[in-house]
Amino acid sequence: MNNHIPLYHHYRQRLANACLFKNLPTETLDSMLLNFRFETWPKGAQKNSKLSLQRFYVILEGRMELELIHPETGKCFTTMILKEGDVYDVLSLLDNEAHDVIPIALDDLTLLSAPLETVREWIHQHPEFNQSLLPYLSRLIRLREEIAADLALRDTSTRLARVILRHIPSNYSDDERKENSRGIKVELLHDLSNEQLAKIIGSVRQVVNHHLTQMKKGGLIHMENNRIIVDDLQQLKLKAEVMHGHLQHHLS
Repeated sequence: MNNHIPLYHHYRQRLANACLFKNLPTETLDSMLLNFRFETWPKGAQKNSKLSLQRFYVILEGRMELELIHPETGKCFTTMILKEGDVYDVLSLLDNEAHDVIPIALDDLTLLSAPLETVREWIHQHPEFNQSLLPYLSRLIRLREEIAADLALRDTSTRLARVILRHIPSNYSDDERKENSRGIKVELLHDLSNEQLAKIIGSVRQVVNHHLTQMKKGGLIHMENNRIIVDDLQQLKLKAEVMHGHLQHHLS
């Protein structure tokens, strides 16, 4: 990326806010930005999983769904929803192995991308880069552990409650909830169909329909403009079997 383009300083600031690039010196960000290019993916775009062996992406705006598809049955499972500031794909970055998840644009995506080999060199060249990489990887591992435990140990109703709770903004406190009579918007799940929610919890659309209806009747949530609004955070925590604080939030 040429440092003379009109939006250069805007991109540098957006990169500085991304999870792996926080607190890096300005001169380091400038050096890194020379290797990035700006990209856009339209909503609904589905990329080849082998892309993760070629380029490394930083999400500036929008959400990216990572999906696994069984090659014989066609059954789909959403492993994660990435948001602004997240990166794709940290696993291929570390082991240079193919990652079979398919990246899908849930919104119109704006991204910065750099050659994977170049980003891998930064791990050795910039110790301060690792100071952000390792905690990010740790949160990723914990999230995968939570998801595996949910699938193995909990029923679908509890899994759905935990997914909703996991995607509540991590900086949203109970005191703020009391002050906001309109409830808590679960923005990362907005506009997702019940079929898409089913892919996240390893179920089917009809089951998700039933559990959402029960949550609405119980006063835990309501729907507004295709958004899930949490009305009773404490009851949602109980339904999600969270007795001591929040779930680990999604890469927050």
